[in-house]
Amino acid sequence: MNRREAIKNISISFGSITLSTGVLSMIQSCQTDNIDWSPDYFKKNQINFIDRIFEIIIPETDTPGAISLNLSRFVDAYISRNVPKENQNELNAGINEFIDVILKNENKRRINEIDSVSLEKHLSNHLDSESYIDSDGNNYSQLCGLFREMSVRAYKLSEYVMTNKLGYVPIPGYYDGNVDV
Repeated sequence: MNRREAIKNISISFGSITLSTGVLSMIQSCQTDNIDWSPDYFKKNQINFIDRIFEIIIPETDTPGAISLNLSRFVDAYISRNVPKENQNELNAGINEFIDVILKNENKRRINEIDSVSLEKHLSNHLDSESYIDSDGNNYSQLCGLFREMSVRAYKLSEYVMTNKLGYVPIPGYYDGNVDV
């Protein structure tokens, strides 16, 4: 074996090792690990409900929607780390009450059984009118407004929107070190 072939084989082997780890990491980063993720604040049924509500507010069009961008994960992490415990308990109770009212009005047992049109109807009734009273005598307009605010804020702070829609520049401004004084 001559020296050129040995160098060529060594470089090909290093290149294939580098390429294979790069390809593996790229493939793994593109996959979503929904199975491995467990919410910090919300319960599983609440995450399903929040995902569906957020998808009604920010649907999938030519841009990714709320489910594609995992907005509920951001909101879950934000609430668990930044909202005081007493407010977390109030929010949790309000979400559970709202889910129960929707289930009662639709005569269903689980939130998964309710179609998106019915969810949108309940959401829009409370968003459009602050005087709308549900069957249990409560008004959920503040909760629905909070859903809208959380989804829009999480959407604006997502990596996709920041880099593709808002023109995010990691280092703002231009620096030129060769300027005449």
